[in-house]
Amino acid sequence: MSYFYLHIVFNCNLSLRGSSRVLSSFHLLAVGLISWCPHFTTGIEWALRVGLHCLQQAQHPLDEKWVCIADFTIQIGSKKALIVLRVPLSIVSQGKALTLKQVEVIGLSVSHSWNGDLVKTYLLSLFERCGWPSHVVSDCGSDIKKGIVDALLASPNAASWISDITHVVANALKHYYADLSLFQQFQTLCTRIRARLQQTRFAFLLPPKARAKGRFLNVSHQAQWGLQLIAYVDAKERQASPEADALADALRGLKPFKPFLTVFVRNTQCLNEVMRLVKTQGLSVETIEACQERLGDLPARSPIRKEVSHYLQQYVPLVTSSASPLLGSSDVIESLIGKAKQRLEANGRSEINKSILLVPCMCGELTQELVAEALSTVRVQDVTTWVSEEVGETMQSVRRRELGRRQPQKPETKTAELFADTG
Repeated sequence: MSYFYLHIVFNCNLSLRGSSRVLSSFHLLAVGLISWCPHFTTGIEWALRVGLHCLQQAQHPLDEKWVCIADFTIQIGSKKALIVLRVPLSIVSQGKALTLKQVEVIGLSVSHSWNGDLVKTYLLSLFERCGWPSHVVSDCGSDIKKGIVDALLASPNAASWISDITHVVANALKHYYADLSLFQQFQTLCTRIRARLQQTRFAFLLPPKARAKGRFLNVSHQAQWGLQLIAYVDAKERQASPEADALADALRGLKPFKPFLTVFVRNTQCLNEVMRLVKTQGLSVETIEACQERLGDLPARSPIRKEVSHYLQQYVPLVTSSASPLLGSSDVIESLIGKAKQRLEANGRSEINKSILLVPCMCGELTQELVAEALSTVRVQDVTTWVSEEVGETMQSVRRRELGRRQPQKPETKTAELFADTG
């Protein structure tokens, strides 16, 4: 029952409460099919014990070379978590991007604040238990980069830090376009067009929303949307469609951006191909040469081309001395953090709590044997101790301590006066 329950939670993307209700619904199919349905609080205990078991079992040295991927979760409430993944180097260049089933969580730590020294201290203690990686991949954040680089100075095998290709490309686009007048004008126009179309029959043409954080990670979608709509309006006008005038009015101001958007899409398509090569083939002499050739589609003086080309060129000595391709992308940990955020913010949660232990369950294969072993070796008290040491007090627990638990209000009952006049 425990494995079936957790399978529904992690593979069917249901909440813990929802999984309990799904199991209860089996009674509608056949009476007695399931003799007992666990309460969702029981399911939470199962999941946390399996998560702690996965984390503890992964913290051992490997017999083969491996790569470390590290990143912070976004700030949720007053706390932020550092997540460290491990992936064998042998599966980096299989022609496909990494998936969560191919990685395991070896490090998970929560703190109110992180800096380079704290990251270094944690990684040193972690690598002493798990062995040293061949290299570490992360984004370009100053705190995590400094901590990783300082920790790797103690590495006996001269391990290196590699920056994530996705963030490098996003930063290259940001450095060139963020202050460009045409780009800012196009962003403003997208906002105005959204307001014009939002409550009309043309709402299906709404522009993609710009992200509040990491805007340049998916900025190409807006440019592609702009070119598609310009072509769509031109086709409607050629057909003399009755709605062409109304559509042209709603999208007024967009056509003059066609030359700018054409160049923008060309740049992003070139960069997307470079990212695809690095993410699926890893960093090697062959992939770096292929990426440099692809960058040849950009003008020689393009700042974007120069920045990405410099990123690739700096790793040539490193990949030349390596017998296998190196990992150059941390997309898999971004995917994991996205799933964790979805879990942590369920039911209106606004801080990191004990549910952070669900993160190790989202990696690797969840098998019946794994669940059985976890529930037989990890106690509820072990989870309580880990949460107390790593997570500490949550805002909800402090509120309960200071203000007391909220008591349910009983509805007031008014009794009629004993000698009320009913006439």
